[in-house]
Amino acid sequence: MYYGQRRNTGNAAGFALGMMVGALLGAGAALLMAPASGDDTRRLLRKKARRLSERGNVALGHAADDAERAARDFARRGRKYAMRARDRAIDAAEGILSDR
Repeated sequence: MYYGQRRNTGNAAGFALGMMVGALLGAGAALLMAPASGDDTRRLLRKKARRLSERGNVALGHAADDAERAARDFARRGRKYAMRARDRAIDAAEGILSDR
């Protein structure tokens, strides 16, 4: 039932926490019931973790490149606007001085 702007915000956090706990318990149960031996399972987990780490590093590299590009663009625009503001201030000051 809807009672104004605030709508079940506590339920969403509880649901998310329940999902995380359930996922962890499910992963633990899957490891315990896995048909492979412990050594095989650990080897597979290491391999998958290494692949995930590599993919994360690649994604992080792309994100860093994008952030660097955006920062350069932001700095370029900032310099451009600063130069325009300086030119306008000089023009305004010259106009005031010429009126004297």
